[in-house]
Amino acid sequence: MTIIYVKLIVGAALGSLAGLSAVYIFNRMPASWLCEYGEEPSEGLKNRSVQRVKGWPWRWVYCGLFACLSLRMLFAQVQRPLAGFTGLPEPTVQLISQGQIALASLFACWAMLIIGLADLKYMIIPDQFVIMLAISSLGVLPLYGSIGQPLGGLVLGGGTMLAVALLGRLTFHKDVMGFGDVKLCAAMGLCLGLRCMLIALAAGCLASGIGAAIGLARRKYRRDEMKPLGPYLCGAGIFTVFIVWPFIV
Repeated sequence: MTIIYVKLIVGAALGSLAGLSAVYIFNRMPASWLCEYGEEPSEGLKNRSVQRVKGWPWRWVYCGLFACLSLRMLFAQVQRPLAGFTGLPEPTVQLISQGQIALASLFACWAMLIIGLADLKYMIIPDQFVIMLAISSLGVLPLYGSIGQPLGGLVLGGGTMLAVALLGRLTFHKDVMGFGDVKLCAAMGLCLGLRCMLIALAAGCLASGIGAAIGLARRKYRRDEMKPLGPYLCGAGIFTVFIVWPFIV
């Protein structure tokens, strides 16, 4: 029973820290991170008194989201406990595995949230957070049992987006997708693995298509207007981590 209470406290604390820090860092990150390389940030981006994301109610929404995610992972039954702890009792190994996957998934979803917000508001995918997302894969690499799943996810995510970008360029003679989406999907695939990345990629593209269709039907979008794909991909990635990841990893 003590372990359950500890998990509840740790999960709530980690979730609160992640939610509060997401809003703070998004509002305080350098303005240059939200611009293309070589582009001068606008005065609005430089103004530290302007909240890019309002604290109320979003910091509490994100706290709740990340707390639920942390608790979900802390109580998940990991199918492949960490190797290298054969001298420890099975419950201890399971507990260590749960803690590692909880931290890694929380860090990955935290990075995806900030990337999604940046693309939604400023049509930019900051490389700094894409790198953080890729780094989070180190936390789950031992749980995959081999390098095949992360590398397969990287090839699937990055390769699919790169193929779409090149095909769109050849067909329409213009950019239909930014290279930031390619890097994002490569990092997501490295973290999620092949099977989960397949689910996240399909869900993200489906959600994007539905959103575009609704926008066109309501005449909010033009047919030749580029809209951000990152929020849909990141949302699908967070959904996949929350619902699917514990059962596949």
